[in-house]
Parts: sequence; structure tokens; C-alpha cells
Amino acid sequence: MMTAKILFGSHTIEFNLSYSKRKTLGVKVMPDCSVHVAAPMDISLDKVKEVVLKKALWILKQKSYFLNFEATNIKYEIKSGYSIHYLGRQYKIVVEQTNNNEVAYKGNLFLISVKNKKDAKLIFDQWLKERAVTKIIEISSPMIKKFSLSFQPPSDIFFQEMPTRWGSCTIKNKLILNPKLIHTPKRCIEYVVMHELCHLIHKHHNQEFFKLLTLMMPDWEKRKEKLDSFTFFN
Repeated sequence: MMTAKILFGSHTIEFNLSYSKRKTLGVKVMPDCSVHVAAPMDISLDKVKEVVLKKALWILKQKSYFLNFEATNIKYEIKSGYSIHYLGRQYKIVVEQTNNNEVAYKGNLFLISVKNKKDAKLIFDQWLKERAVTKIIEISSPMIKKFSLSFQPPSDIFFQEMPTRWGSCTIKNKLILNPKLIHTPKRCIEYVVMHELCHLIHKHHNQEFFKLLTLMMPDWEKRKEKLDSFTFFN
């Protein structure tokens, strides 16, 4: 195996090149963002670089995919007839004026009872934030228990709304989770938690990090794909 590189605009793409008895050239981007090229025995290095250059944009997109951990910008309105996602399911919203301020859900409906309809979003937001902490901790517990069998668990867990992150891990090994995760499916929440737990051991998205993540959660790529493709609308 040898290492080579190409220039694509301002980007330098380095790749590992191996030769074998194969008929076609294959390019693969690994989760740690390393690029591997398998080529036929009789192909020249210049020809390999030419093919890799043609795939440069795809390679950069793949790298971006593996490194991306950005949160979706979730916006919603609390009005009858609108809808909202909760744990991946879409619920219709019904706002009714009563003598109490409370939130309940039944079937595929969120029933928001308020003394004054103009307070509906404030009351629902308060309920959802409290619910998010309780539910995400409940979902996180088995992940942390599994992780703790082999590694030191996080020193603490905090919840903080972050416009561009689903979660993060501090240098003091505290996990910070975005309460907006409550809108996403349970499997996606589990993925974010395990992703951040693995950062307790490996702070960067290097090969060791992805090896550990794959060991702890073999289907993490499918979960990530679901999280990345999840859409929210009223």
C-alpha cells in the first residue's frame, strides 16, 4: 500500500492506494475520513489520480457527511390544525381555552388547554422542555450503563439548546445534550448519546473514535442517516 494525493481547488485529498487482481478501480471514504483506492495491477499512478480527481467532489461530500453533527433548525407554531414532531412521530395540535393550563397527548394529538390562547406556545414550550429532560435521560440511561461496563461514565449531563449542535462533550467529561432531540426518533437520540460518550475517550473524529463508536453501536451509520434526513414541518 502506498500514499498519494491530488489537488482539487484549495483542497488536498490524500489517499491510500493498493493494487490487486481486479478489473475496475474503486474509491472508498472511511468513517474516519481516510480515502482508500483499490486499483488494477496494470493501471498507472497518473491514471489513478485522474480518476480520483473526477471523484473529488463526491469524496469531499462523503467526508462532510461523516463529520457533520449539526442540529436541524426546528421551528413550530402552536395553533390548532398545525403539527409537531415528538420522538419522531407527528402529532396534530389542538388548542382549547379552559380554566387550566396543561398539556396532554392522546393518540396522534397534542391537547393544549390554556386560560388564554395567546399563552399556548409559552405553556407548551415549558412543558416540552421538562418532558425532554425526563425522556432523554430515560433513553440515555441504558446507553450510559452499557458504556460504563468498559469505560468511565460522564461526570455529569446538562441540557442546553444549541443552534448548530445535537450534543457536545466538555474537556471535563460532561455531556451536553440539546433538548430539541425530543423531536427526533428514539434511535437517533441513542446515537447522539453514544456519539458523545465515545468522545469521552477520543475527543476528535479520528480512526480510533469511529472504531469505538462502531464497537459500541454497530448500526450507528443508519441511525445517523435517519437523523440527518429527518425533517420537521408544521
